[in-house]
Amino acid sequence: MERRAAFVLLGMLYLAGIFVTVQAVTYKGSTTVHEGQAWSIECSSLQPDEPIRWTRNGQSLEPELASGQLTVVTTKGTGTSVLRSSYATDSHEDIKIQVLTGNVPLKLECNKTVGEKVQWFKENSPIQTVLSGKEDFYKLENETSILVLLKDIDELYGNYTCKGNNTSTEYRILQKPTAYMPKSTSVVEGEKLHLTCAGKQSPGIKVAWTFGDQNYTRSSGRVKLGWDHERGIYGAVLTVENIEINDRGEIFCRVSYNWSDSNNTADAKTLLRVKDKLAALWPFLGICAEVVVLCAIILVYEKKRNKAELEESDTDQSPDTKPTPNKDSDVRQRK
Repeated sequence: MERRAAFVLLGMLYLAGIFVTVQAVTYKGSTTVHEGQAWSIECSSLQPDEPIRWTRNGQSLEPELASGQLTVVTTKGTGTSVLRSSYATDSHEDIKIQVLTGNVPLKLECNKTVGEKVQWFKENSPIQTVLSGKEDFYKLENETSILVLLKDIDELYGNYTCKGNNTSTEYRILQKPTAYMPKSTSVVEGEKLHLTCAGKQSPGIKVAWTFGDQNYTRSSGRVKLGWDHERGIYGAVLTVENIEINDRGEIFCRVSYNWSDSNNTADAKTLLRVKDKLAALWPFLGICAEVVVLCAIILVYEKKRNKAELEESDTDQSPDTKPTPNKDSDVRQRK
């Protein structure tokens, strides 16, 4: 399942200098695109030669415009301005992500104009309907249109939308992420390393890896970051081609919905052990060496035993003895 980045009314028109009332300003463009796809949003029906400025969540887009990630094409005389990107990333997403970490209450503010009436929705249904009978889980401050979540429980996780006549604010409420990897991982030299940063994480989370004293949020060289398609999380899978002996060491994965907030960040590490290519042969070579030594011992023993038997047989053998005639007897007989 491909990760999606939502682009909801990305641009807001800001006028420089004096206040000017702009009528019938309209936006055209996809509200949902796949990550990696090109997208564009058109703001039309502008007054001729009117100065405009694009923002996201009230923040300037100047850094992204300066780096070329985003481009703006304004056609004078036609009253149109187009914001474009050739590659959609999660940083373009206009949904505000909040994490329940037990530090409740959590306040969700609604962007609205003065005097505008708004209504809160959870999963596109009125919050009063979805959380009927659970009024102690939340409260609405009607004067300020602020939604306050009072508890850190599963029923409050999900998507919230504050809708007014001309405005819309979206939130995604999630539990604090966790990260897990095995304590150690063994790979044979020259083979591929494959690791998954597991844990309780939701689509939209950011994943960073530390491998060989370098940090990775995108694929680079033989280090590849890929999708965990089962959970729909980009970057949760790390693969490294042609593992080398000097790659031994600790590998870290870090996850967060907002790196600037340490309360919703988690990390895990594993110790990479790289085995020698010939490691599988060492047991066999050891057995062969034992057989050779044993055979040598047997040969030496047999040689010594045969030599001892031969010496013993030589000692036992003596020349034939014949009885000597009695000379005295012969003398008597002659007499």
